[in-house]
Formats: sequence, C-alpha cells, structure tokens
Amino acid sequence: MAHIFKYPENGNKGIVVFTHKEYTLFQSRPVMRDFLNPIKLIKKSIDYQRYQNKLALIKEKYFIGLHWGHFARNVVTPPWVDFHFSAPGTVSFKGEPFVIPLSSANFTPEVMRGMGKEKYFDIICVAKNHNVKKYQNLMKSVRRIFDQGFDYKVVFVIASNNSEPCGSYYTDIFDDYFNMFSAEEREHFTIIKTHPDTGFQGFSYTFLSYLYNQSKVLTIFSQQEGECRVIKEAQMCGLPVVVKSDMRGGGRDYLNSENSVTFDNYDNAHESLINAVEGLSEFNIDVEEIRKNLGEKESIKKTKEYFSELYNKHGQNFDGKLVNLDNLNRRLPAHYFDSSIEWASDPGYRFKSTDITGFKMFLEFYSSVMN
Repeated sequence: MAHIFKYPENGNKGIVVFTHKEYTLFQSRPVMRDFLNPIKLIKKSIDYQRYQNKLALIKEKYFIGLHWGHFARNVVTPPWVDFHFSAPGTVSFKGEPFVIPLSSANFTPEVMRGMGKEKYFDIICVAKNHNVKKYQNLMKSVRRIFDQGFDYKVVFVIASNNSEPCGSYYTDIFDDYFNMFSAEEREHFTIIKTHPDTGFQGFSYTFLSYLYNQSKVLTIFSQQEGECRVIKEAQMCGLPVVVKSDMRGGGRDYLNSENSVTFDNYDNAHESLINAVEGLSEFNIDVEEIRKNLGEKESIKKTKEYFSELYNKHGQNFDGKLVNLDNLNRRLPAHYFDSSIEWASDPGYRFKSTDITGFKMFLEFYSSVMN
C-alpha cells in the first residue's frame, strides 16, 4: 500500500513502507520463460528498470521499509530498502539488514480485549476459505468431535474473496456442511461468510471482538501462515489457541504451553480441540503480557524507538512525530481504504487490497509523495 509514516521535514527524510507483494512487483526481472515471448521480455525489462529508477529517487527523500505478511526464507535486501518490518517467525534474511521485529499483527487494536461475556461458542475459526487454511481438515475434526458425543457449538467466520477459483479455495464447504452434518448438528455449527464484494472488510473489529469474547477456543489449521493476525486478536481477547505443532511462519510467535495446545497431525487434531475446550480453566493466559507485545499503543512506542535508532544510524534526527497511526494492523499489509491513500482512493478499492499493482498506480503514488 506504500504506507506513509512520515514526510520529509527540516532536512530529514520521511518514512514509507511497502508490502512484500509490492517488493515482488518492484523486483520482478525477466526469467528464462520470458525469452519465449519477446514483447513480454521487453516490457518486463523496461518496467523493472523504471521501478528501480523511481525507487532510487524516493530513497533520496525517504527511508524505505518493507512490511512482511508472508512466510519467506533467506530474503535478500535490495539496495533501495533501508529496513524491514517482520515478526520473528515470519521471515529470515541474508546478511544483517535493519529489522524491526514487529508486523501488522503487533498493532492489534484496543477493541480486542476481554469483555467478561458468557461464552456461547466452544470453537471459533476466523479465516478465508483458501485451501491453505485447511478447512477441509477442520470440517473432519468437527465431525469427529460430534461422533465422540461432544455437542460443541462451532462457528466458522469466513472472509470471502471476489474470486474463489475451485483449485485454490474450498468451494465445496457448504455442500460438505450439509452432507456431513445433520440438521440437528447444524444447530450447533454456524458458518458466517461475507459477501464477495466486501471480503475481510465486511467484518468490523468490534464485531470480531464480540465473537472472540463469545468463544472459548480459537483454532486455525494452516500449515503455514505469515503473521496470522487472527491468532493475535484472539489472544488479546484472552482465548487459548489450537494450531499445528509445526506451523511455519509467525503464527506461533507468542504461543506457549500456558496459552495454547498443538496437534501433530490432522487425524488427531480433534483430540487437541477437545482437550482445549474441556481444560479451559487450566490455561494461564497472561493477557497483560500479550498486550505489551501485541497492542497497538505499546507497539507504536516501540516503533518510534526503532525509527530513532534508524535515523541515528544514518546521521539524521528523528523528532518522534509520525502520521497515519490509526488502523496500522490493516494499513501496513494494504488491507485498508480511506481518503488518506491518494493513489488508491477510488471507491473501487473500498473492499479490496490497496497494494500497488502496476506502474501506472506506482506513478500516482510517486507523484503524491515527491511533490
């Protein structure tokens, strides 16, 4: 999204942060198969050089950062990047770049907190129905839980995508819901799915916080996650979490034996879910400690300390003043839309990602920050 933290002032640089998807766009060089298509080869070569030239000019006025919301290993820092936002488990880097060990998940909004409400749902899962979320396996686990005589109340909260191709998304989820569970069982099993036009922005933070607070245990079955904001949101609301023991990425960054249960394989995952629900009172969740690591107020303070260090490293002065500090857990990964994002302020972006997706959009951003 090209998030602006600070504009240049008094001879000191500003701060702009791109997403990992924009990093991929800007670094996209021709590959071997491109040589089979001369037109594509020429366009890709020209675009790559155009991005590099403009980024070099931006770097003269701004410190440029990258926010990583996707699992990656041995990332090379390009010359135009000054620092990275990356939670500890999400990315490993070659060399020793300047890394701020935070991600958008560390800026979880204050509305995510315990409300002292009576629990209704036993198990909640909040995720897209992309195949990487392993909803098929979770459905089987719910089936096994019911088969063992536990009439748990379960809710799936699904953010739709505008396009959900069969090969990438669990498009049979509602067919399986009706085929695998009786009408009586479906009284205990709820699926909430947003309209495709609204996607993840169809759920307000207040609504999600209410659902977390009405639930006993959060689970997500992914084998791999980036930062996994939903885990952190649930933790801030005081929920224990059930995940795969070898989940890659930042999903397990703040999990331990006191606030979570893991499973080794999908065949026995239902046992871990049952253990978590039945042993709810045995968890010892230090919500205040979690808030220190994941709450937006605390993380903004830490970010300013890291920025001060960054400026000092380059012989510049950081005055501690930043802009666009609201909704950072959606701004940083380009999951946010409002009039402050000039290059993506058209209503067409209202319920979409606001990542820069092409050179024309990049030029609009460039013009807005370089004038």
